[in-house]
Amino acid sequence: MQLVLEKPDVYKLSHVNQDNLWKKLIADLFEDFLLFFLPELHLEVDFSKQVEFLQQELFKEIIEHRQGRKIADQIAKVHLKNGKEQWILVHTEIQAGDEVHFAKHMFEYFYRIRDRYGKKIVAIAIFTDKSTKSTNRYYEKYYGTEITYTFNKFVVSDFDEEELEKSPKLFSKALLASIYMNRTKNKFSLRSAYKRALLREVWLLNNIERTEIRALLYFIDYLMKLPKPMSEQLVKDVKAEIREEEEILRLYKEDLPPTLVGVLELERQEGFEQGIEQGIKQIIIGLIEKGAEDEWIAEVAKLPVTRIKEIRVELK
Repeated sequence: MQLVLEKPDVYKLSHVNQDNLWKKLIADLFEDFLLFFLPELHLEVDFSKQVEFLQQELFKEIIEHRQGRKIADQIAKVHLKNGKEQWILVHTEIQAGDEVHFAKHMFEYFYRIRDRYGKKIVAIAIFTDKSTKSTNRYYEKYYGTEITYTFNKFVVSDFDEEELEKSPKLFSKALLASIYMNRTKNKFSLRSAYKRALLREVWLLNNIERTEIRALLYFIDYLMKLPKPMSEQLVKDVKAEIREEEEILRLYKEDLPPTLVGVLELERQEGFEQGIEQGIKQIIIGLIEKGAEDEWIAEVAKLPVTRIKEIRVELK
């Protein structure tokens, strides 16, 4: 599976590709995703065997009518501990609405996959926006014929925020990021505070694979985008904390999310400026040693006379 994530050069407030963000995160953290939403199925899956994602070709055939909608559909093929194969449909609805026909579409996914591939499907629908009245049950009855189809449905905003904050499960951080993002659509100062706290909480997690930490940092950083001035200020705010946790930059320096990339760029700029300042200082010292007057040196160096006097005192 290959998913293309937005790069830092298009890190703009108006370009939040939520469907790709969710698809990538679910793929990167699929084991923890299943542990969070369906722990009973998680127990049955043999994660020593690779999870395979089938949506690229398969969905072209079975859900063409959904093109253009803000959704992130994928099918994961896993192997159970009993040796059997299980397909899992994950449907992520980014812009939830009270869609009358939502359950019908989920039923269509089921019977098309069942008819074409003969596979039993575990279906999970996740709504990342505000609460929706869309049901998780499709029902038809006519002249003695009845059809009932139900599936797993979760609404991010329905989860208890305090429980998510206390949860040791990694995917709880992604749900918190989604809740904070929806809550702060027009409150960027508050979003910045939430983002700083959540990023810090994630990069300080212990005993977690670095690939999983990186996936979460990327998701949070891109989902909770900020206007450029606030983004630059966030970089300055977290710089000191990041330096105290230098292991973070060492581990992830090859693939950092934008905020941490900003920290490195800021440090490089400060180092460059510091190098220039040191070079100028050495020239001033040379002029002082040759007996030049403070006023003349200040004029040449474009510095206040007081700074030249400070350097002269340092030499003594």
